[in-house]
Amino acid sequence: MSSLVNWGILGYARIARMQAIPAIAAAGNSRVHAIASRDAAKLAEACAQVPGAVGYASYTDVLNDPAVQAVYIPLPNSLHRQWAIAALDAGKHVLCEKPLALNAAEAREMTAAARSNERLLMEAFMYRYTDRTTQLRTVLESGVLGKIRHVNASFRFLLDRASTIKMQPELGGGALYDVGVYPLNLLGLIAGDALPVAVHAEGEFDNGVDVNVSTLLRYESGLLATLHCGFNAFGQMGAEIVGTQGRLLMPDPFLGDAGELTLVTAQGTRSIPVVATDRYASQVRDFAAAILQNRAPLLSLDESIRNLDVLDMIRASLKAH
Repeated sequence: MSSLVNWGILGYARIARMQAIPAIAAAGNSRVHAIASRDAAKLAEACAQVPGAVGYASYTDVLNDPAVQAVYIPLPNSLHRQWAIAALDAGKHVLCEKPLALNAAEAREMTAAARSNERLLMEAFMYRYTDRTTQLRTVLESGVLGKIRHVNASFRFLLDRASTIKMQPELGGGALYDVGVYPLNLLGLIAGDALPVAVHAEGEFDNGVDVNVSTLLRYESGLLATLHCGFNAFGQMGAEIVGTQGRLLMPDPFLGDAGELTLVTAQGTRSIPVVATDRYASQVRDFAAAILQNRAPLLSLDESIRNLDVLDMIRASLKAH
C-alpha cells in the first residue's frame, strides 16, 4: 500500500478551503486527489489551489473515482448523513465535519454503514488533537482535581456574515450545531460514558434558528455542568473544571495556539504551559495513519453517538420551553 492516502473533498466550503485542504497538504501522509463543487467558479478556484487535483462537478464522481481512498465532508449539517453513507457504501473512509449528524439516530445509521462496509468514519473535532487537550487529559488522569463536581464551558462569537448557512434551519443551522457541540464534546471527554439524568436548556431564536443557548446538565455522580453557545454576542471561549481538590482553568480550549492552563489546588496556583499545535493537520495525519495501519482513529463513533444523544436531550428541552 502507498504511504499516502488519496483524499476526495466533497464541496469547496470555507472550512475546506481554509483548513482541510492545507491540513491534508501538511499532514505528510496524505494528498488531495479530487475536489468536487457544483459551482463552476468555485471548482476552478479549488483546482487552482491544489494543482494536479482532479476537479469534478458532482460529488458522486468523487465517490466513483477508484483512486480516492478517503473522503472529507464539509457540507451543510443536513447533508452529512446522506453523503457519508454514500461514500461508505462506495468503499471510502470518511472524515465528516462536526456535528457528525443532526441527531443520534442518523449517527447510528452512519455507524452501521461504516461497520458493514468495513470503513473508518470519524467526526472532525480537531481540538482533540491539540497539546491543550493532551494537558487536560494529563490533569484529569492524575486525579489532582479530586471528584469532578462542576464543568462550565462556553463557545460563542458574533456572526456577521450575510447569507450564511448557519442561519438556515433547513440546512442544520444554529448555534448548537455550529459551536455548541464543542463544549458538549469537551463535557463528554470529562464525563465519560455517563449520560446526564436531567437536562434543562433555554435559548433565544432568530427565524427558527437558535442563536443563544445555555444548558444545565445533571449527572448521577453529582456532576453539574453548564454549557453556553451562541453567535449573537461578542466572542467568548473558555472552560473551567472544578473538583473536590482543585480547579482547572482553560482559556481558548478549542484553539491550537500556544498558551497555558491554570491549576489551582490547596498547594497553590500552577501554570501549565501549552505548545502550539496544527490541530487540523494532526487530525488528518491520525485519520490517514489509521487507514494505512488498519487501526482505529482517535475519536470513536461510540463517543460521537453518546454526545449526540445528549444533544438530542438539549434540543428536546429547548422545544419544550
